[in-house]
Amino acid sequence: MPILHIAMAVFIQILWGPIYTLAKPAVGNWFPPVLLVAIIYIIVAGLLTPFYPKAKTPRKTLFLLAFFGGTLQSTAVYYALMLLPASTAVLLMQLSVPIAIIASWVLGRDKPNFKNGFGALLCLVGVAVVIGKPDATSDYLGILAMLICVTSWATTQAFIPIVAKDHGTALYAAIARYAAPQMIVMALLVEGQNLLPAIAAIPFQGWLGVIGIAAFGFALPYSIWYWLLMRHRIDELTPFTLLMPVFGVATATWQLGEKLSEGLVLGGSIILAGLAIVVWRWKPKAEPIPPA
Repeated sequence: MPILHIAMAVFIQILWGPIYTLAKPAVGNWFPPVLLVAIIYIIVAGLLTPFYPKAKTPRKTLFLLAFFGGTLQSTAVYYALMLLPASTAVLLMQLSVPIAIIASWVLGRDKPNFKNGFGALLCLVGVAVVIGKPDATSDYLGILAMLICVTSWATTQAFIPIVAKDHGTALYAAIARYAAPQMIVMALLVEGQNLLPAIAAIPFQGWLGVIGIAAFGFALPYSIWYWLLMRHRIDELTPFTLLMPVFGVATATWQLGEKLSEGLVLGGSIILAGLAIVVWRWKPKAEPIPPA
């Protein structure tokens, strides 16, 4: 991967980690989760569509990509942020890497091997340490929401290079156009009775916050991500998401005052170790040249 592409992949994580963490106060204080995601996709579609009004990818494909890679994934992640500590939620997001690898195995884009299988198993051990024993029903629901999020997102990423005909900002603009009405319908179904009072109660700083989340947590990083995804294998690109918890947990500790428990540090370290095994590529030793 060229150095410029590596820098772009790292830049995405610098945006994703803090943005998801800082979105927790917005979900908890100002916005119902589904309404927040609906507003975000409306803003993203409004920002990008004037520049990329058409897409080559078939409509049915865009509808499914928007639902599983946008609507379902984003709704689940913001419910998880509402129910779990931000640092824990960001760490659990890293399960997307082994899930993406498994999806690539199923799709025939990669062959199973012992190294990846062992690394994925180690990730599950780390997740168990992070979760520990849930203390309340909300913990179980938050964990379930995050599992739905990472499974939906990772599987969609494995499919995109196969089925999409667009890339970069053009692809994300098309996905946002389909995700926005899906999210509006879901918000009406899930939060319909409280939508108008919730919108009326949103303060000015809440609207500024959601615009920032839409621009710097969705429109900009996802445009770069989809541009890279169409140019590199998923098992080369998804490992960069390992950097997300570094920035996300640091932000949660610094800005939200969340405590770094021993279980969180230990479990997070195990997750990162397992993911490092998954993404590390050992080069075979060069065979010695026999003498002439």
